[in-house]
Amino acid sequence: MHHYKLILLIILLCTELLISPALMAKSKPPIKAGAMQFWNGKEWLNIPTFVSHSNIEPSLHLCEGIPTWVLYSCPGSSPYEIGETGPAGGRVFYITDGGLHGLEAAPVDLPIRVWGCEGKAIKTAAGLAIGTGSANTKAVITACDQADGVAKQADNYYFNGYEDWYLPSKDELTELYNNIGPNATAPLTNIGNFSDTTYYWSSSEIGPNHAWTLFFGNGAETFGPKMTPSNARAIRAF
Repeated sequence: MHHYKLILLIILLCTELLISPALMAKSKPPIKAGAMQFWNGKEWLNIPTFVSHSNIEPSLHLCEGIPTWVLYSCPGSSPYEIGETGPAGGRVFYITDGGLHGLEAAPVDLPIRVWGCEGKAIKTAAGLAIGTGSANTKAVITACDQADGVAKQADNYYFNGYEDWYLPSKDELTELYNNIGPNATAPLTNIGNFSDTTYYWSSSEIGPNHAWTLFFGNGAETFGPKMTPSNARAIRAF
Protein backbone atom coordinates (compact mmCIF):
# COMPACT_ATOMS: atom_id res chain seq x y z
CA MET A 1 0.00 0.00 0.00
CA HIS A 2 2.79 2.42 0.92
CA HIS A 3 4.39 2.33 -2.54
CA TYR A 4 1.33 4.11 -3.95
CA LYS A 5 1.96 6.99 -1.58
CA LEU A 6 5.66 7.09 -2.50
CA ILE A 7 4.97 7.07 -6.24
CA LEU A 8 2.38 9.82 -5.91
CA LEU A 9 4.74 11.91 -3.77
CA ILE A 10 7.47 11.62 -6.41
CA ILE A 11 5.02 12.59 -9.15
CA LEU A 12 3.86 15.62 -7.19
CA LEU A 13 7.43 16.73 -6.46
CA CYS A 14 8.49 16.32 -10.08
CA THR A 15 5.42 18.20 -11.23
CA GLU A 16 6.25 21.11 -8.93
CA LEU A 17 9.79 21.25 -10.37
CA LEU A 18 9.03 20.80 -14.06
CA ILE A 19 5.90 22.78 -14.83
CA SER A 20 6.39 26.30 -16.10
CA PRO A 21 6.03 29.42 -13.96
CA ALA A 22 2.96 30.29 -16.05
CA LEU A 23 1.29 27.10 -14.93
CA MET A 24 2.41 27.58 -11.36
CA ALA A 25 0.82 31.01 -11.46
CA LYS A 26 -2.60 29.49 -12.03
CA SER A 27 -4.70 29.91 -8.93
CA LYS A 28 -5.13 26.90 -6.72
CA PRO A 29 -8.42 26.06 -5.03
CA PRO A 30 -8.68 26.78 -1.30
CA ILE A 31 -6.87 24.14 0.71
CA LYS A 32 -6.80 23.34 4.40
CA ALA A 33 -3.58 22.68 6.28
CA GLY A 34 -2.48 19.08 5.82
CA ALA A 35 -4.65 18.49 2.75
CA MET A 36 -3.26 17.49 -0.65
CA GLN A 37 -3.66 18.72 -4.23
CA PHE A 38 -2.70 17.34 -7.63
CA TRP A 39 -2.21 18.77 -11.11
CA ASN A 40 -4.39 17.03 -13.72
CA GLY A 41 -2.68 18.68 -16.66
CA LYS A 42 -5.05 21.63 -16.75
CA GLU A 43 -5.69 22.76 -13.22
CA TRP A 44 -4.99 22.10 -9.56
CA LEU A 45 -7.58 19.95 -7.80
CA ASN A 46 -8.03 19.01 -4.18
CA ILE A 47 -7.74 15.38 -3.14
CA PRO A 48 -10.83 14.86 -0.96
CA THR A 49 -10.00 13.91 2.60
CA PHE A 50 -11.24 10.59 3.92
CA VAL A 51 -12.62 10.13 7.42
CA SER A 52 -12.66 6.49 8.48
CA HIS A 53 -15.13 5.43 11.15
CA SER A 54 -13.50 2.05 11.68
CA ASN A 55 -10.07 0.69 12.59
CA ILE A 56 -9.23 0.27 8.89
CA GLU A 57 -6.66 2.78 7.68
CA PRO A 58 -7.32 4.24 4.21
CA SER A 59 -4.53 4.33 1.64
CA LEU A 60 -3.92 6.56 -1.36
CA HIS A 61 -4.48 4.95 -4.78
CA LEU A 62 -4.48 6.30 -8.31
CA CYS A 63 -8.06 5.55 -9.44
CA GLU A 64 -8.68 6.32 -13.13
CA GLY A 65 -5.88 8.86 -13.03
CA ILE A 66 -7.15 10.59 -9.89
CA PRO A 67 -5.41 10.23 -6.49
CA THR A 68 -8.11 8.81 -4.22
CA TRP A 69 -8.21 7.68 -0.60
CA VAL A 70 -9.77 4.21 -0.41
CA LEU A 71 -10.14 1.48 2.19
CA TYR A 72 -9.25 -1.48 0.00
CA SER A 73 -8.97 -0.82 -3.72
CA CYS A 74 -10.31 1.50 -6.40
CA PRO A 75 -14.03 0.94 -7.09
CA GLY A 76 -14.37 -1.45 -10.03
CA SER A 77 -10.62 -2.18 -10.14
CA SER A 78 -10.75 -5.82 -9.08
CA PRO A 79 -13.48 -8.46 -9.00
CA TYR A 80 -15.35 -9.26 -5.81
CA GLU A 81 -16.96 -12.52 -4.74
CA ILE A 82 -20.04 -13.20 -2.64
CA GLY A 83 -19.15 -12.98 1.03
CA GLU A 84 -16.08 -10.81 0.59
CA THR A 85 -15.62 -7.37 2.13
CA GLY A 86 -16.89 -4.74 -0.30
CA PRO A 87 -15.49 -1.32 -1.26
CA ALA A 88 -17.19 0.39 1.69
CA GLY A 89 -16.34 -2.32 4.20
CA GLY A 90 -19.72 -4.07 3.98
CA ARG A 91 -20.40 -7.68 2.96
CA VAL A 92 -20.81 -8.40 -0.75
CA PHE A 93 -24.01 -10.37 -1.39
CA TYR A 94 -24.70 -9.85 -5.10
CA ILE A 95 -22.36 -9.36 -8.07
CA THR A 96 -22.56 -8.49 -11.76
CA ASP A 97 -19.99 -8.05 -14.53
CA GLY A 98 -17.83 -10.86 -13.18
CA GLY A 99 -17.64 -9.27 -9.74
CA LEU A 100 -16.65 -5.78 -10.82
CA HIS A 101 -20.00 -4.41 -9.66
CA GLY A 102 -22.69 -5.52 -7.27
CA LEU A 103 -24.29 -4.90 -3.89
CA GLU A 104 -22.87 -4.92 -0.38
CA ALA A 105 -24.68 -4.94 2.96
CA ALA A 106 -23.81 -2.89 6.01
CA PRO A 107 -22.14 -4.95 8.75
CA VAL A 108 -24.88 -4.33 11.32
CA ASP A 109 -28.64 -3.84 11.42
CA LEU A 110 -30.25 -0.43 11.53
CA PRO A 111 -32.14 0.46 14.73
CA ILE A 112 -35.53 -1.28 14.85
CA ARG A 113 -38.05 1.06 13.22
CA VAL A 114 -41.51 1.22 11.64
CA TRP A 115 -41.78 1.46 7.84
CA GLY A 116 -43.98 4.52 8.31
CA CYS A 117 -46.21 6.40 5.88
CA GLU A 118 -49.29 4.52 7.09
CA GLY A 119 -52.40 5.15 5.00
CA LYS A 120 -50.38 6.57 2.10
CA ALA A 121 -49.92 4.64 -1.13
CA ILE A 122 -46.55 5.37 -2.76
CA LYS A 123 -46.77 3.85 -6.22
CA THR A 124 -43.20 4.83 -7.06
CA ALA A 125 -41.95 2.68 -4.17
CA ALA A 126 -43.42 -0.57 -5.50
CA GLY A 127 -40.27 -1.82 -7.22
CA LEU A 128 -39.49 -5.43 -6.39
CA ALA A 129 -36.52 -6.30 -8.61
CA ILE A 130 -32.82 -6.10 -7.89
CA GLY A 131 -31.72 -2.57 -8.62
CA THR A 132 -34.92 -0.84 -7.46
CA GLY A 133 -34.15 -0.45 -3.76
CA SER A 134 -32.46 2.91 -4.10
CA ALA A 135 -35.33 4.42 -6.12
CA ASN A 136 -37.87 2.96 -3.66
CA THR A 137 -36.05 4.51 -0.73
CA LYS A 138 -35.91 7.94 -2.36
CA ALA A 139 -39.59 7.72 -3.32
CA VAL A 140 -40.62 6.94 0.26
CA ILE A 141 -38.61 9.86 1.66
CA THR A 142 -39.98 12.22 -0.98
CA ALA A 143 -43.60 11.21 -0.41
CA CYS A 144 -43.46 10.83 3.34
CA ASP A 145 -40.34 12.13 5.06
CA GLN A 146 -40.97 10.36 8.36
CA ALA A 147 -37.98 10.84 10.67
CA ASP A 148 -38.46 7.55 12.51
CA GLY A 149 -39.25 5.61 9.32
CA VAL A 150 -36.83 2.91 8.24
CA ALA A 151 -36.28 4.43 4.79
CA LYS A 152 -35.01 7.64 6.40
CA GLN A 153 -32.78 5.63 8.71
CA ALA A 154 -31.24 3.77 5.79
CA ASP A 155 -30.74 6.97 3.82
CA ASN A 156 -28.96 8.57 6.80
CA TYR A 157 -26.68 5.58 7.39
CA TYR A 158 -22.98 6.46 7.25
CA PHE A 159 -20.13 3.98 7.37
CA ASN A 160 -16.45 4.21 6.45
CA GLY A 161 -16.94 7.52 4.69
CA TYR A 162 -19.78 6.22 2.48
CA GLU A 163 -23.27 7.70 2.70
CA ASP A 164 -25.00 6.21 -0.36
CA TRP A 165 -26.79 3.44 1.54
CA TYR A 166 -30.47 2.60 1.08
CA LEU A 167 -33.16 0.10 2.03
CA PRO A 168 -33.16 -3.06 -0.13
CA SER A 169 -36.04 -3.94 -2.41
CA LYS A 170 -37.95 -7.19 -1.91
CA ASP A 171 -35.70 -9.16 -4.27
CA GLU A 172 -32.53 -7.56 -2.90
CA LEU A 173 -33.65 -8.58 0.59
CA THR A 174 -34.10 -12.13 -0.66
CA GLU A 175 -30.53 -12.09 -2.00
CA LEU A 176 -29.32 -11.04 1.44
CA TYR A 177 -31.10 -13.97 3.05
CA ASN A 178 -29.94 -16.52 0.47
CA ASN A 179 -26.34 -15.41 -0.05
CA ILE A 180 -24.99 -14.12 3.27
CA GLY A 181 -27.93 -14.77 5.59
CA PRO A 182 -29.25 -17.85 7.41
CA ASN A 183 -30.15 -19.60 4.13
CA ALA A 184 -26.67 -19.24 2.59
CA THR A 185 -24.65 -22.40 2.07
CA ALA A 186 -21.59 -23.02 4.27
CA PRO A 187 -19.16 -21.42 4.83
CA LEU A 188 -21.21 -18.30 4.10
CA THR A 189 -24.14 -19.27 6.32
CA ASN A 190 -25.19 -16.05 8.05
CA ILE A 191 -21.81 -14.43 7.50
CA GLY A 192 -23.82 -11.20 7.41
CA ASN A 193 -24.75 -11.67 11.08
CA PHE A 194 -28.52 -11.34 10.74
CA SER A 195 -31.08 -12.21 13.39
CA ASP A 196 -32.92 -15.43 12.49
CA THR A 197 -35.81 -14.72 14.84
CA THR A 198 -37.22 -11.58 13.26
CA TYR A 199 -38.62 -9.94 10.15
CA TYR A 200 -36.60 -7.54 7.99
CA TRP A 201 -38.06 -4.63 6.08
CA SER A 202 -37.73 -4.10 2.35
CA SER A 203 -38.30 -0.77 0.60
CA SER A 204 -41.04 -2.33 -1.57
CA GLU A 205 -44.51 -1.12 -0.71
CA ILE A 206 -47.61 -3.25 -1.20
CA GLY A 207 -50.30 -0.65 -0.49
CA PRO A 208 -51.30 2.15 1.86
CA ASN A 209 -50.78 0.07 4.99
CA HIS A 210 -48.27 -2.67 4.16
CA ALA A 211 -44.78 -3.26 2.79
CA TRP A 212 -42.89 -6.46 1.98
CA THR A 213 -40.94 -8.09 4.80
CA LEU A 214 -38.96 -11.31 4.98
CA PHE A 215 -38.71 -13.55 8.03
CA PHE A 216 -35.05 -14.56 8.38
CA GLY A 217 -35.99 -17.68 10.33
CA ASN A 218 -37.41 -19.52 7.31
CA GLY A 219 -37.45 -17.07 4.37
CA ALA A 220 -41.19 -16.43 4.44
CA GLU A 221 -42.20 -13.30 2.52
CA THR A 222 -45.05 -11.47 4.22
CA PHE A 223 -47.17 -8.31 4.14
CA GLY A 224 -45.75 -6.28 7.01
CA PRO A 225 -48.01 -3.66 8.67
CA LYS A 226 -46.25 -0.34 8.15
CA MET A 227 -46.45 0.68 11.80
CA THR A 228 -45.03 -2.57 13.21
CA PRO A 229 -41.38 -2.07 14.23
CA SER A 230 -39.00 -4.51 12.51
CA ASN A 231 -35.35 -5.01 11.73
CA ALA A 232 -33.65 -3.64 8.62
CA ARG A 233 -30.24 -3.68 6.96
CA ALA A 234 -28.90 -0.93 4.70
CA ILE A 235 -27.19 -1.81 1.43
CA ARG A 236 -25.33 0.04 -1.33
CA ALA A 237 -24.31 -0.52 -4.93
CA PHE A 238 -20.71 -0.48 -6.14
